[in-house]
Amino acid sequence: MKPRRPFPPRGARRARPAGGRAAPPPYSPPPRTHAVSGPAAPAGLAGREDRARGRRAPGPRAPHGAGSQSAGRELVFGAEPVHELAAAAPGAVRTLYVRAGLEARFGADIERIRAAGGQVIAAEAETLARMAGAEARHQGVVAAIREYRYASLEEAIAAAPDPLLLIDGVTDPRNLGALMRAAECAGVETVVLARDRTAAVTPVAIKSSAGAWAHLKIARCGNVARAMEDLKQAGYWIAALAPAGERDIYELDTTRRLALVVGSEGRGIRDIVRKHADFVVRIPMRGKVASLNVAVAAAVALFEIARRRTIANRA
Repeated sequence: MKPRRPFPPRGARRARPAGGRAAPPPYSPPPRTHAVSGPAAPAGLAGREDRARGRRAPGPRAPHGAGSQSAGRELVFGAEPVHELAAAAPGAVRTLYVRAGLEARFGADIERIRAAGGQVIAAEAETLARMAGAEARHQGVVAAIREYRYASLEEAIAAAPDPLLLIDGVTDPRNLGALMRAAECAGVETVVLARDRTAAVTPVAIKSSAGAWAHLKIARCGNVARAMEDLKQAGYWIAALAPAGERDIYELDTTRRLALVVGSEGRGIRDIVRKHADFVVRIPMRGKVASLNVAVAAAVALFEIARRRTIANRA
């Protein structure tokens, strides 16, 4: 595909911003729970809790073992998911419910969450089962998490992360979590999610990301085409990933500041994304299956970019 703008001199890379990884974004609280113990909630939260009193936000139950939305609260349950959450982002936990008698087992998690301003409540097994779902394995611990607060697109672009991952149309929160995990492991610092037709940062996505979400700056954009144009104005070259791309990922010039765009699990990138992209790249397939899972494909592309840049930096 013919580039829309003149190529910069080959080998001239823009410097990455100093300061290392961006800090996790702040949180805003979910609706109020009834039982209260432990330290008081951080200042500034009471107004929203009062508005939520007596109302329960509707929402579909998430698959068992990952997380759920119950009584207006977003829940993460199970010993390992809660431990990962407490270790990576204890401030994300509004209330931790621990089965009476298991406080010592979850002592480290309790300390982290209390230190971050969360509440800890002893609960009976029957209460935890009702919260998590009758068939779920809560293993004696359930965490009610705060609503995730996204960064603005302007804030994300201003930080000049390179590369940046733009996700458009991935509806399965497990795939979103896997994408965040692959991106963080490949050194990506910022992920932008389309607001429409795209999964949000939910308990299921959090569990699937294995803690990676807490180390990423995650923004949302309303109009994907406009966001791509904003990225171009900021010096990015847009590479959309598709099985029928015009060039191999191995041919992509990684000396440029790059934004990689991935599309939905079924249809891939939309026509409007293809139209606004500078390049549409593919991963050469060696077997008989025509395509990869979107998270796997993104991982291959992002690690190829990282590999090529590492080689260039050593030269």
